[in-house]
Amino acid sequence: APIEQDPLLTRDIRFYFLPNSATLDMANKENHDFLANVNHLLGVSPGSMILLRGHVDDQQKESFRKGGGNALVQKMALKAMELSQQRADEVKRRLIEKYPTITNDRLEVIGRGWEEPAGKNSDLNRRVEVQWFTVE
Repeated sequence: APIEQDPLLTRDIRFYFLPNSATLDMANKENHDFLANVNHLLGVSPGSMILLRGHVDDQQKESFRKGGGNALVQKMALKAMELSQQRADEVKRRLIEKYPTITNDRLEVIGRGWEEPAGKNSDLNRRVEVQWFTVE
């Protein structure tokens, strides 16, 4: 079964990225706190792993539809999927860089684009969601 099926804990952490970018804003203290929180979750249970799910908002979806129809919407949906994957990858990279004891195999990443929104609030959709799993 896919790892997403049975998390022990889901934490909705909103990492802050530079606008329209996959670059984590490391000038923001909260990002350092969030990275420390993920490191702590991994430290609590040596047999656990983290799934980082990247999301982006769909605020411009209707303007894409008006400007280029469904073809442009589909093209931009693919770009949104890429950006969400890049954001999850960036969080993973920063975690491993900041905490070298975290091994690559304890962090999974997936990009969800704008097709899996957290709600109508666009801020909720500009995030990387953290799910914590035990591995048997």
